[in-house]
Amino acid sequence: MKYDKYSYIFPPRPKNAVNPDELNFWDNHSLIGQPKLNGSNCTIYTNGTQSIVMNRHNQRLSNFNLSQPEIKSLFRGSNSKWLVLNGEYLNKSKKDETGNEFNHKFIIFDILVYNSDYLVGRTFEERIKILDELYGTNKSEKSYLYSINENTYRVKSYETGFTSLFEALTPIDVIEGLVLKRKSARLEMGTTENNNIKSQIKSRKPTKLYKY
Repeated sequence: MKYDKYSYIFPPRPKNAVNPDELNFWDNHSLIGQPKLNGSNCTIYTNGTQSIVMNRHNQRLSNFNLSQPEIKSLFRGSNSKWLVLNGEYLNKSKKDETGNEFNHKFIIFDILVYNSDYLVGRTFEERIKILDELYGTNKSEKSYLYSINENTYRVKSYETGFTSLFEALTPIDVIEGLVLKRKSARLEMGTTENNNIKSQIKSRKPTKLYKY
């Protein structure tokens, strides 16, 4: 499906939650697990010249400090063709595993449009492979992230070991929990906030002030 000019896409996001004690049940090789970082879900739209950053409510993302050159450095594909990346922008001054603030970073976890091709019908596993091809799997100083540049990362994806992953990562302040996504789930049209909710679940650490 062609995506020839900017129009807003509601990003896929989990709605249903499971208790961390149930993660072993879901560890059945049909799902991909990704760490959920504590920031603002957003989408970056760029065609190499124009760049737009939106939150999950179809509003411009506030408190966003990446420069236009940094955003444009993420562009891949043919000139003037659109790229839409979905990720978490860290803007809540949370701390990493070293106790230092890990803030104003963009963490990619999905791709919705590439080369003006809206990836409707492509599975989540296929979209992860596209990200691998575009941005690589370069190690970073953090075991749960791949490095792209100074302020941009990709979250790692895991196919098993969800309980041990949850236990290892959730003591870190910036990590809220895990999102599990069905490998074979095909991207739906992002016309409402509820697209793809049936193929994703979330498991989070307890916190009184938590909003997913």
